[in-house]
Amino acid sequence: MSFLKRLYYFLFGTTIGIIILMFVLDKKESTFNYGLDKRVLNDIYKKEWLFETEYDSIIKDKKFFFKKYDVNFSKSNVKLDTCKVYVIETEIKNTKVVYQVENCKNTANFKRID
Repeated sequence: MSFLKRLYYFLFGTTIGIIILMFVLDKKESTFNYGLDKRVLNDIYKKEWLFETEYDSIIKDKKFFFKKYDVNFSKSNVKLDTCKVYVIETEIKNTKVVYQVENCKNTANFKRID
């Protein structure tokens, strides 16, 4: 069997396998959090959220939070022992929204930064 035939069969099988995996994993709502940014957001996502005021609860929708926010590690303080402090940011309607999140053992405390 020539190299081109083997390459064709390999690519065909890989494509079929990826399509099947996409359907199976889409129903399970699984995520692949390989980056540090997504792992931190996923950890915050799983905890109980506490806000300073009701006005600050702009991110009550957790799906939106996980997809749209990014962690700014240069402004974060991750060397604390008790609750690590992360700065997360996004842009909503051309307005930059920044939160300081205290990521404790069971809760995530959100504080809006202007």
